[in-house]
Amino acid sequence: MRTFLGRFCAGLIAIGLLVNAGNAALATEKARTQTPTVQDVATVIGENAIHYPQLSGMADEKNQQSINDAIVEKANIAQRMVTLSTLQAGGSGLQVTYKAYLEADIFSTVISAKGILENGRNGQVYTALNFDLQTGTPLSISDLFTDTDAAVAAMEQILQSTYLEELSSYMENSDLTPLPTEQFSLDANGITFYYPYRQFALLSGYSGAAQFAYHEISEFLRTDSGGVPARLDILAKSYTDEETRALIERDARVGVLSDVPVQLGESIQPLIDQNRLLRVPDRYPGGRYCQLEAPVFRRVLILTDELSNTYEQSVVQGIMSFRADWYGIKTGATEQERWREILGQAENTVAFTDSMAYDYGLPAGTADYYSIGGHQVMLYADEDQLLYAIRLTQ
Repeated sequence: MRTFLGRFCAGLIAIGLLVNAGNAALATEKARTQTPTVQDVATVIGENAIHYPQLSGMADEKNQQSINDAIVEKANIAQRMVTLSTLQAGGSGLQVTYKAYLEADIFSTVISAKGILENGRNGQVYTALNFDLQTGTPLSISDLFTDTDAAVAAMEQILQSTYLEELSSYMENSDLTPLPTEQFSLDANGITFYYPYRQFALLSGYSGAAQFAYHEISEFLRTDSGGVPARLDILAKSYTDEETRALIERDARVGVLSDVPVQLGESIQPLIDQNRLLRVPDRYPGGRYCQLEAPVFRRVLILTDELSNTYEQSVVQGIMSFRADWYGIKTGATEQERWREILGQAENTVAFTDSMAYDYGLPAGTADYYSIGGHQVMLYADEDQLLYAIRLTQ
């Protein structure tokens, strides 16, 4: 009897284990097949609109709901909806837009509200949110950096030494420090910090923001395998000379420069509409330098023609970056002899005198020119023979 009962119970236990194992396998397979996506939630009334992101498809529905609720709460969506319903035609209006980045179980979004805000006044405000989808918890900058204080100090120094010279002296609020470390977003190009309007505001009426490409802050990024930088695959990579040359040739043929979301030949008017001019474009012989306001364009110039005072028929004729890392060829770090080892001797080399350099907004130095895929690459060395700027033109 005992033997029979023992075998019977053992059989039941085995069946239970098989069922549980089967359920676990199904749950695991379901989790694998469920891929989180970003859904656009929109309410449009006339010319006014509210758009905000919501996640769907997460394996953990509780975490998904928690994140979605946080987006609605932190971005003040309920109050924006009330405001939207009361707006009159012809008034200041309200536009709520967003950018979202979803990569490797990391979700980042920045939501912009411009127009009539909750205080009844016209203004603009950013709300930036970041989440670890594995846990459903918010991210802080300590999840990115090994030494947060040192990283922040370095970024503030970069802004003080380079960004101030780009800003208009007519701005009322232009305090670049302290860096607003609680308001940041991530994307494929870098990390962006968003300032309170009263601290740093631009002439367009938008609050200020500062973006740092990952290569600018690489020495401070966490390198552990479970850290956010490793999961986003943003840690510095090493390339052989052959790999660097091949990657640069690929980009040059297509007409793109690393970390700059612009392509040669595209219409410039939509770029200006979306990213806004920081100031009246500077002129150089044969064209104009457009400095765009969006933070990714810090120390980046977009080149176009000077045929008229408008931009409707103009296209991007060139991209010039003063903070580029083109697969290891890096401004402020790579010596002229080194890039010549990688790319070979330049087809043409021109020494820029003080007066010639002034016309192009450059210090005195030497330009190396390479023709690649119908486009021209200029690598510009300052008087210390260090790379000062990279320019890609049609």
